[in-house]
Amino acid sequence: MIGSDLLPHLVEVEHPGKTTDRYGNTVDDWSASTRTPVRAWLQQNTGAEDTDQRNAQIGEWLMLCNPVDVHGTPLTVHGEDRVHWQALDFEVIGPPGPAYAPIELHHYEIRLKSVEG
Repeated sequence: MIGSDLLPHLVEVEHPGKTTDRYGNTVDDWSASTRTPVRAWLQQNTGAEDTDQRNAQIGEWLMLCNPVDVHGTPLTVHGEDRVHWQALDFEVIGPPGPAYAPIELHHYEIRLKSVEG
């Protein structure tokens, strides 16, 4: 695991609740979501501005975190989850990338996307 002194950012990983739509399909329900506090390292990798019919700021970030939350509970992150840090809200892009030490899971590398505007 990564030492907590190298993970200065306290983020919240938000998992959607589930509900059934009128067709019987299971769908995400953000009104019934849960949040998990996680120590992490966040860094912005790319940034762009979309000015075609709107003024949007788009950024791709990398989040490194241990495979447990701040309480020591195993962490699960999926592509439909969201991450919140300070005033920023991110969408998780794809599954987390596990990084292994020789004998165990060491940490996760999670790609995030932010869109404002």
